[in-house]
Amino acid sequence: MYSRIRSAVCSGIEGREVFVETDITRGLPSVNVVGLASTTVMESKERIKNAIINSGFEYPRLRVTINLIPAELKKNSSCLDLPMAMGILVSEMKEYPEELNEFAVIGELTLDGRINSVRGGLPMLMDIKNRGIEKVIVPGRNVPEAVMAGISEIYAASKLRDAMEILLNPMGRDLFRKSAGDLKKEEQDNAYDLDFKDVNGQENAKRAVMIAAAGRHGLLMVGSPGCGKTMLAGRIPSIMPPMSEREITETAVIRSLAGPAASLSSPVRPFRHPHHTIGRAGLLGGGANIALPGEITLAHNGVLFLDEICEFDRHNIDGLRIPLEEKRISHFRKGETYTYPCDFQLVMASNPCPCGYFGDKEKECTCSQADIERYQNKLSGPIMDRIDMKISMERVTYTQLIAKGGGMSSYDMRRSLQRAHAFSGSMGRNGYNSDLTSSEMDKHCRLGSSEKNFMKSAYEALSMSPRSYTRTLRVARSIADLGESIEIKEEHLAEALSYRLQ
Repeated sequence: MYSRIRSAVCSGIEGREVFVETDITRGLPSVNVVGLASTTVMESKERIKNAIINSGFEYPRLRVTINLIPAELKKNSSCLDLPMAMGILVSEMKEYPEELNEFAVIGELTLDGRINSVRGGLPMLMDIKNRGIEKVIVPGRNVPEAVMAGISEIYAASKLRDAMEILLNPMGRDLFRKSAGDLKKEEQDNAYDLDFKDVNGQENAKRAVMIAAAGRHGLLMVGSPGCGKTMLAGRIPSIMPPMSEREITETAVIRSLAGPAASLSSPVRPFRHPHHTIGRAGLLGGGANIALPGEITLAHNGVLFLDEICEFDRHNIDGLRIPLEEKRISHFRKGETYTYPCDFQLVMASNPCPCGYFGDKEKECTCSQADIERYQNKLSGPIMDRIDMKISMERVTYTQLIAKGGGMSSYDMRRSLQRAHAFSGSMGRNGYNSDLTSSEMDKHCRLGSSEKNFMKSAYEALSMSPRSYTRTLRVARSIADLGESIEIKEEHLAEALSYRLQ
């Protein structure tokens, strides 16, 4: 008998509809899977066989053919285990359940018939929803993704027998039905535990961080060990504006690719802090057969913090050049193109030298000049040119360390940023200043005669490139926004230039 079950797979960050056709005919006992199935899907034959037998069903001793449609789409996920197993069981029935056409099914099977969650459930379920399907059978841990996709009838199955019960027994479905009310309500207020008020003695650095967050400018912090670089970076998400609905959805899709989670719709912006030993695929994304998202994609709409940046592999860091400009990265694997977004706030931190104390007022540096130059040259010129702001941080004194109050808190900084963004919006700018196009800069970054002369002198004296000149104007625009100034003034330009000189 023939059966047809609707399912889906992921291709990059998009869900793609897949139909699992199953036909059981006379012949030698065998299972043939066709339709451009990957090794993962081909291996599922043994999982499915044992899952069916261990669930108490009879496995057919006939010729089983499974066709995955569309044939030209690469199927590379274990999420097809459950629909394939259900297809075999339905094909053995004497009467075809017509209601099967109203369901979509995803899930991975274990040998004893339990159903595991799958990666990328959200984009798959969003595609299913867009095609008008309102009934889905999913693993329990993928229920939050089905809720976020807006599907009205969600049935959570923990075992293969549960999935068949949902399909064949309409009267007992309520036992498995889930809704948004069954999930724990998430806090939509500020969910950050870290606060800038805990950072003492670095008010100038806080000011620079606030400017960087206002325009989403790349930031490099250089200072002795223990001066507070990591503390500052970890608190940046606490002052960034709340995510829009679009950003929440984008971030949830990427989180889904990393693994199912109950906090998909969390308003908390991502903060990624990879170790300096990370490989190229881990940082930028990639893989042998399919390209998985890397840290730059997992940091989309949030912060990517690269601590001890001079310890990273230089080729990996140079690989950030194009993603920083284009806000996306494409990988090519076996004829398939995988494109992932990567619009993030880049924050880097470094010691000034291998021992960490070059320029320190209290402790003497033990590095040779050659060691210092070799260490600092690990950051290439093109990368440094793409970093809008660079700050040097000094050791915190004892008096500053024990001082209580007086410094900017995350609340104060967040309020300043909110006013700056409101002012920017009132001037007709809805995005970040780091993304201003040439035409937008002509409109919003116009300079007066004295400001032009000032920048002309700076351009020639500092041997600036056109890119560094443009980025300086964008930083100056962010500084002006914080001061709610329509025009960019000399003091704004001077402060912006100071962050390129340090």
